[in-house]
Amino acid sequence: MIIFNFHHVEPIPSHSDRKMITITPEGFKRFIQILRSLNFKIISFRDVLEAGGPQDIKGNTALITFDDGFENNFRYAAPILEEEKCPATFFVLPGKFGGTNDWDHGDKAISERDKLMTLAQMRVMANSKYITFGSHGMYHRHLPTLGETEIFREVRRSYSILSRELGKSFVPVFAYPWGEYSEAVKAKLQRSPYKYAMTTEKRPWTLADDPYEIPRYSAYFRDGNPLVLLGKLCRHQILFG
Repeated sequence: MIIFNFHHVEPIPSHSDRKMITITPEGFKRFIQILRSLNFKIISFRDVLEAGGPQDIKGNTALITFDDGFENNFRYAAPILEEEKCPATFFVLPGKFGGTNDWDHGDKAISERDKLMTLAQMRVMANSKYITFGSHGMYHRHLPTLGETEIFREVRRSYSILSRELGKSFVPVFAYPWGEYSEAVKAKLQRSPYKYAMTTEKRPWTLADDPYEIPRYSAYFRDGNPLVLLGKLCRHQILFG
């Protein structure tokens, strides 16, 4: 099983330094279509949870995820997912509904930062049967540097808010900010209602993986190009491995 992770979807990157983790709407649509043309079935985390884990899911399968909850996900990604009937999970930050990505651009004016989705926008997306939400923590903090009380707040409080505000569209899955964690962080997740936690380690998800160390491939600007995506899939032995 392969998990892909996106960030921005927009025609022209809002900031030049975000270009690498931005894919155009056309590129994102091609990405979905290419995966399906290669006989990948794109499933949701809800499918995994309902199946009791990945062990009972057969065939070439892929999951699509988004980190941070940028506003352009609402404007561009969500309509494409609806059009393509493609499931995806958005890992969002309940402490920053309608805010900005100050963890990257805190030294810049608010107008120069990237906007995040509001709760109202997420609730609109939650009406889609193809969209689910998971947690990215409360504030996009570097979890391994936090004390136990702060880790608990990032993990448990985000779960409480998202499950209450997003209802059935929320799935108990967590994505570590920057993909980084420690044994203390993982221990908190293991004792929480979350069933899985995502890293950014680049390899397929296998049955041998710890549920709280799930790998994902980051998706980049050029991955909307069919030849680039095919090369990536072959290079990582996702195809013909």
